[in-house]
Amino acid sequence: MLFRTSEGNFGDDLNSWLWPKLAPEVCDAASAALFLGIGTIISRSLPPDKIKVVFGAGCAAHPPKDIQKNWFFYAVRGPLTAARLNLAPDLAITDPAMLVRRFRTWNPTKIHDFAFMPHYQSFHHADWTELCRREGIKLIDPRESVEKVIAEIEQTNLLLTEAMHGAIVADALRVPWVPLRIYGHFYELKWRDWTQSIEVPLNISDLKPLYDSSAMGASPAAARAIKKGLASVGMGKAKWKKLPVGPSSTNEQQETLHALKQFAQTARPMLSSQPILERLEQRLLEKLEKLRQDWRAGKFS
Repeated sequence: MLFRTSEGNFGDDLNSWLWPKLAPEVCDAASAALFLGIGTIISRSLPPDKIKVVFGAGCAAHPPKDIQKNWFFYAVRGPLTAARLNLAPDLAITDPAMLVRRFRTWNPTKIHDFAFMPHYQSFHHADWTELCRREGIKLIDPRESVEKVIAEIEQTNLLLTEAMHGAIVADALRVPWVPLRIYGHFYELKWRDWTQSIEVPLNISDLKPLYDSSAMGASPAAARAIKKGLASVGMGKAKWKKLPVGPSSTNEQQETLHALKQFAQTARPMLSSQPILERLEQRLLEKLEKLRQDWRAGKFS
């Protein structure tokens, strides 16, 4: 069966969209094995008694303590995951979300000069839908359906993205992309894991974060202020120093949105080479065929 996180977003939702098309065997809810495909999901929080079959997943901040028992690896996201788990380097292929290219639209109509795709958690801090609407910026919402997100990525000439799987799918569909770091949930290690796999140097553009009360909620403001005060005198967690106490001003909103537009003009777009992409795709497909054969033969029962 597929591993799923509790809160839906594009990267996680790709699993239930892609694998029924490419490997329906792994979607069997009655299977004793847990299939770990797309996502930063190799962690110590996984159920220890379950059989884990890994095909392209990445390592989370806290890797499993023991991967000797009940683990079967066919591929992982990149060399950093392989190194952290002490796996053979040749298991580091790339993120399997790139297999979306198997279902791409040929010669899609381009509608947008650029689009912005926040991380799904960024909507907890500010109403990016309204902010982008007000400024005439095309927003791609990672909480929408997989089909809609893919179609909108195909329709843009350049993707500015805080969501890594937005970048992965854009790269697979041959849409240049720019990685943006806005909030503290940006996990640079997983980006470097993936970009090293596709042999692209990672250049991150930083965008000043925005906050508004409609997204943050008014009641936690006092708790944030207390945590921020504690951090300033060396108590609590260091990251509390960055907690917002109040919403962003109108001027701060305008500065950030202006900077976002500027990135579309000045940031250096990234894109893997076609030969590397095709080679990685072929390696993934070969590994996937082997996994499917093993699954049908009952290896994980």
